Amino acid sequence: MSILKIDGVDGDVHRPKKFATLFATAAIAKGDVVMIDTGTTTNGVGMHVKKTDADDSVMTIGVAATAATAAGDTVRIQVAGYNEDVTSSSATISLDAAVGCDTAGKVELVGDVDANQKAFAVCVNDFSADSSDGAILILDHGLYG
Repeated sequence: MSILKIDGVDGDVHRPKKFATLFATAAIAKGDVVMIDTGTTTNGVGMHVKKTDADDSVMTIGVAATAATAAGDTVRIQVAGYNEDVTSSSATISLDAAVGCDTAGKVELVGDVDANQKAFAVCVNDFSADSSDGAILILDHGLYG
């Protein structure tokens, strides 16, 4: 039986994370917010990602944990859990705020949450404008196990 570590007894704070290895359809930098690329199905539906290109897209699935230099490269995507590798857009993001994406692979406050705009994370450490000084908790959408 596995033990759920919740108290950091050995000096390490436990921050569970979940990853999926997918295919990039263009170059992606580590820390970019990514979305499913529905225009490419070479390796199966939902198996291709690109840097976000729409505000608060419902197709946003996580943050690139590794880089991809070209289309067809595999890229490791964090699809759930604590992440401090992202960069905020031009606005500050406060603790407990719903977090979405901008059109350039950065995190931002979600606009009007509706059928077309969704949060993919929650802010757990404040962000200054255009910086990577904060942290998010990526919501597990259950798409990859």
